Amino acid sequence: MSTDLVAIDKENLSKATKRGLVAAVLLAVLTVVEYVIAVEVAQPLLPLLPFVALKGWIILDSFMHIRAVFHAGDGH
Repeated sequence: MSTDLVAIDKENLSKATKRGLVAAVLLAVLTVVEYVIAVEVAQPLLPLLPFVALKGWIILDSFMHIRAVFHAGDGH
């Protein structure tokens, strides 16, 4: 088992932390909007779909780094 120290890039860590917090806040706001729609609208399926899709994209992009999969070969 290696005990090598790893250098931490504080600037990138700060950017990643800020991005994660923004994503979490957006997800919370969208969840509240979804709840209101679900409670107030008689047939909520279609009105909820855009919010579900947006939340899915935020999760895929911010926490699962899906863009890195598609841009792995082009230097981004």
